[in-house]
Amino acid sequence: MTKPRTPDSFADAMTKVIAQIGAAAAAKVVDRAERTIYEWANPDSDTLPTLTQALALDAAHRLNGGEDAPFRDAFSHQLDIKVEQQDACRRALISDSVEFIGEASDLQAALFIAVQPGASPLDLHRALVEATQVEGVLRRIRRRLPSFLRPAMSTGPGNAGGTHQ
Repeated sequence: MTKPRTPDSFADAMTKVIAQIGAAAAAKVVDRAERTIYEWANPDSDTLPTLTQALALDAAHRLNGGEDAPFRDAFSHQLDIKVEQQDACRRALISDSVEFIGEASDLQAALFIAVQPGASPLDLHRALVEATQVEGVLRRIRRRLPSFLRPAMSTGPGNAGGTHQ
């Protein structure tokens, strides 16, 4: 029974190489057993070829008539997904920050009105509603911030992205 493979996954890339050059030839290219090649094509397996092996398999794929580079394409696709996830989290934090500034301004205005002599119960209620809205936005920001501390595809000190929670 054929297992479904996620498009542009490493298992899918190995399946494309096998389809183009055959498992025996792929095994010879990377000096591994055929069962290792099939293991790399198994979407339920955690084993993967090294970068050097993936490069050799992509080259063999191309040299045998393939028009693409399955491992390169899979890596590129997965990189795009990671970057988009981190960018989406940054955008969401920016949006939350802008909303917080607006809600905090509304709260400040409501508080100024609520502390004036002769303020009505409605004025106090409005300040309470605004405080609740600020609290909600702040809670979202507080939940989002730790995701920026988790290790990710960082190239230097700190972390430039989150997990968009």
